[in-house]
Amino acid sequence: MAKRGILCLLAAAISVAFVALSGRAIRGTNDNFSFDAANLKDTSVWTKVNDEPYRMGPPVAILCGIPTRESVESERKKNPHAQSYITVYVNNAGKEAMFAKEAKTFPVGSIIVKRKIANTLESSEPLLYTLMRKREAGYNPRLGDWEFAVVAANGKDIQGIGKLENCQSCHRQKRDSDFVFRPYLKSN
Repeated sequence: MAKRGILCLLAAAISVAFVALSGRAIRGTNDNFSFDAANLKDTSVWTKVNDEPYRMGPPVAILCGIPTRESVESERKKNPHAQSYITVYVNNAGKEAMFAKEAKTFPVGSIIVKRKIANTLESSEPLLYTLMRKREAGYNPRLGDWEFAVVAANGKDIQGIGKLENCQSCHRQKRDSDFVFRPYLKSN
């Protein structure tokens, strides 16, 4: 159960961070948000957090997407999220807090991105991206002022953004680590 909560919080944290990106990958505010996953290759802005994709359990993976009619129908037939893997990225603003030995509060402007891939490590095709962006004080005080976003597999189309309840419901459990899961770090 604790592992599930950790993974859920990770997904939500990443969602918020991605939205907060300051730089070439994300421009604008919550009302004018855009994202291009191709920019994750820019190492002057992004740091890859985990060397190898981290396996997400099915319960957490299901919670990390915005449900649509198509996804619900597909889930009835087969769970496409089972055995999902994630690669995590953090922007420069959040890098120090992400890699700190002890949990730290992420500064405003921190963005965490989770790239979710299919059920094999060899797969390079994303299923979706989730982001966390650390906003200004007062934006979302109950969850450390994090904003969450879900971006389609194409890396550009925003499927949901804001105080997304499916993200927040998991991340609430990680108040002691600024609502961010970090089980994918080698030192954790």
